[in-house]
Amino acid sequence: MNALDPYWRRLYENRPNRTQHADALPVTALNADLTQPAIINTDKAQWVPSPAPGVQRILLERNGGEQTTRATSLVAYEPNSQFAGHEHPLGEEFLVLAGVFSDENGDYPAGTYVRNPPGSQHKPRSQPGCLILVKLQQFRPDDRNHLVVSPSQSRESSVLFNDYEQVHWLRAQDNLKLTAEDHPGGIELLLLSGACDYAGRPWSAGTWIRLPATSLSTVELAAGAEAWVKTGHLGQ
Repeated sequence: MNALDPYWRRLYENRPNRTQHADALPVTALNADLTQPAIINTDKAQWVPSPAPGVQRILLERNGGEQTTRATSLVAYEPNSQFAGHEHPLGEEFLVLAGVFSDENGDYPAGTYVRNPPGSQHKPRSQPGCLILVKLQQFRPDDRNHLVVSPSQSRESSVLFNDYEQVHWLRAQDNLKLTAEDHPGGIELLLLSGACDYAGRPWSAGTWIRLPATSLSTVELAAGAEAWVKTGHLGQ
């Protein structure tokens, strides 16, 4: 399985209870207060089933059950699994971390970043299996951008999206500090590879961090680290 980093392949392959599914989430509120910092080490996080057999999730932030008002998750698809067709009332964005994610619009290999605008619909699936970072219900209602950034495009430019919010694929040539002072709308980060320092300790690939707009903390990417970073979306 192709992956951005061996960590993501291992995380996918080591998930438990691969055929389990459930009608309701065991957790419906997690890191829901956007004024508070949050951090999750996905290597130690719990996988939870979805309504679709063969599809599991690691919840990063969530407000609500299956009809959520906001959700950020890692989602793993077993080979030849699919999710029922559904609409995104306030949009969806995802980054493919391993394998190939597919829907009616195409096939998206590891490294692809996609934005589906509010009101869009699709029926996601994966033939070889995949792992994605996905964010639901977090766009402005007037966002009409449908965007697909291929792996080759993301390697050429660190800017994935730049409008009312900003999304980057950062590659730290040297140690790189990220602060909410420099990004007044807050910072959200998924460490794709390498290491970073936060809250006085080192963190490795797979760490998800959210710094609210009022945070005084700093995330420092180590030289050589790569991170998916979103700013400007957590309010003033």
